[in-house]
Amino acid sequence: MKLTIDDNVLDGTLSLPIDGLSPGAQAIIQGYADGYQCNRDFITASLFTVVSAAVGKRVCSDDGRYRNYFPLFVCLVAPSGSNKTTPMREMLRPLSNRNASNYKIFQEEMKKYNAETNAGKENVEKPKFRQLIISDSTPESRIKALSENPNVLLVSDEIATMLYNMNRYNKSGEVPQLISIWSVDDIIINRKSETALLIKEPCLSIIGGTQPDVLADTFGSDYFMSSGFNQRWLFVYPDDIPPAMYSESKVDKEISDDWEVFINSLLDFDFEGNNYGTLYIRDEAKKLYIDYYNKLQLKKSASCGYMASVYAKLQIMVERWAGITHLFWNSDTVQIQPEEMDYSIRCMDYFERCAEKVYMKLTEAKEKPETKQLTKEQLIAMCYNSCEPKSKQGFADAIGVSRQLVSRAVNKYPMLRCCGCGNDLQDENEQDTVKESATV
Repeated sequence: MKLTIDDNVLDGTLSLPIDGLSPGAQAIIQGYADGYQCNRDFITASLFTVVSAAVGKRVCSDDGRYRNYFPLFVCLVAPSGSNKTTPMREMLRPLSNRNASNYKIFQEEMKKYNAETNAGKENVEKPKFRQLIISDSTPESRIKALSENPNVLLVSDEIATMLYNMNRYNKSGEVPQLISIWSVDDIIINRKSETALLIKEPCLSIIGGTQPDVLADTFGSDYFMSSGFNQRWLFVYPDDIPPAMYSESKVDKEISDDWEVFINSLLDFDFEGNNYGTLYIRDEAKKLYIDYYNKLQLKKSASCGYMASVYAKLQIMVERWAGITHLFWNSDTVQIQPEEMDYSIRCMDYFERCAEKVYMKLTEAKEKPETKQLTKEQLIAMCYNSCEPKSKQGFADAIGVSRQLVSRAVNKYPMLRCCGCGNDLQDENEQDTVKESATV
């Protein structure tokens, strides 16, 4: 089954294209999207993330200057109830199943290990759980998993859960650590009571979701926006998500079986032994990459710092996406094809648009004016000056306060009325703040 989509526009709405993928990959994407009645972009991004986690550091791209592994940080953005989490989880099922299988093996090895150590046998190597997926987002759990495994996928149904404490305690070093991990740079963990731990080229992918109205609370801190942390994420933020009506449709078993077989084949494939560990970007594919790189360079020179950083990361992400795209074609060649690079560039155009939408959401939240709460005296003066009562005593009796309080409020705020008092109110508030600070 082959689907043909000419460009990034589907039914007049920007969409993550799938036409550059193999017919089998297209069928899997469409099968899951139809089966779960969800936005197709969520399935496509989940598919790429699962493949990224399955291959880890066993394969990379080489453009002649840099080697690039394929970890992805993906955030699905849609209102609550948009049916993004369940389809994402189902796309992860092949990894979850292998994870469960690995855990059973680990338990059996631990039984043998405990029996041998209890029998007094020395120099027995303690087994390790070959963990593919983690859901605990604490720094300690991530570091432990990465120190024992060549690659890990962190799944967070709600990204806000993971980012909340990072946002509050940004001096903990967690953000710089994740930035280094995204770049697959070595990290050193210094612990008070233990020796330092060096993790060589940690490979971590992340996938999760959030709501548009929560973006400002999760990704909106000045630290996240200026450190380059936000710009390393691929946001999947569809223009429009129609409500999913009741449907008894489900994913065809043949489709889900094909997906499981494909992921297991990647997990079991000996990339190095088959001389498939490096995918080269050469010739026409390299020319397309250079043109795209230079196009982003021009955009960077004419944009704000935030978006300039987005363009810089897209120059890296386009190679990662092209490398994963190549894996779907079951090709014997280790050369990334021009068609695969062209497809990856069009996908980056989609992610660029999503990054712009996220940036608009974040800056929109910062531009909202702060509202100042009126004091009791300000409220009394506002009402008195607007109503112009015959006597202060009568006004005081009517609102249940003393005449002295009314006199003090009116004398303090003689110009304060319900309309046209903005500057006066702001000046008075600032004066009050200065006085209160001086008192403290």
